[in-house]
Amino acid sequence: MRDLPKMRDRYLRDPRPVRLGNLASNLLRLSNWLRNRRPDEAVVQLMCEIAWLLEWSGDLESKELADMQREICRWRLVWPLDTARSILVFRTHQMSGRLLELSGLLEEGES
Repeated sequence: MRDLPKMRDRYLRDPRPVRLGNLASNLLRLSNWLRNRRPDEAVVQLMCEIAWLLEWSGDLESKELADMQREICRWRLVWPLDTARSILVFRTHQMSGRLLELSGLLEEGES
């Protein structure tokens, strides 16, 4: 795993919408990695980073983000689970879209 304190400091420098957008991007990357069958170790590592980013988002009082973090952590504990790969591809893609909605970045880009 990368240097967590440095990763946290870098992540927290950005405003909330950008943080949520970056988190959405990481979830989409995870979805793509799963679809392209990246090595399981890399997938688990990315799941771990996503869980930390969710923790640091400061929005865990939001039930929705807390639920996402718990779900990613559960997937990480049971991975590899090849029979459920397509489900996780779908869920990570879905979570990514929801985070983009919450970030407000889509609305800004449409202006």
